[in-house]
Amino acid sequence: MLRSLYRTPEGLVRTDLSPEAFATVLREPHALLWLDLDGEPLEVCEPILRQAFGFHPLAVDDALQESHVPKIDDWDTYLYVVLHAVTLDQADRVALDTLELDLFLGANYLVTHRTQTVAAVDRLWATCQRDARHLKKGSTHLLYVLADELVADYMPVVEGFDE
Repeated sequence: MLRSLYRTPEGLVRTDLSPEAFATVLREPHALLWLDLDGEPLEVCEPILRQAFGFHPLAVDDALQESHVPKIDDWDTYLYVVLHAVTLDQADRVALDTLELDLFLGANYLVTHRTQTVAAVDRLWATCQRDARHLKKGSTHLLYVLADELVADYMPVVEGFDE
């Protein structure tokens, strides 16, 4: 699923942007675009990441291939970040599953890419749709809140090991 949240410079939030509009709205420094690519095929993601956003081909290749350790790469005008979410198998309460979340952070955008559902992303997305204050505070704040949500999801897993 490809979805976008766009906060205009006037403070309006739009969810109906087409991929063709991404390059245009990125030129607006006082706006914020959050693009979430959830399980989209490579042929959909790659042109958007390379052409609309202008990300380096190596960063795009990294994002579209799974199994990276958490990291941060500084590409001068943006950061490429790999984080991991964790879930505990509810059936046996022992098996641990990690879910990779690839992010691109720029001055006025955040791009999230994942191949599986990451609950923290979906929770923050829903929060931003109800209340645009996180979007108003900019892309770095949005990444901070998302990372905080991911870390909060670690606690039930750790507590599950204690039981």
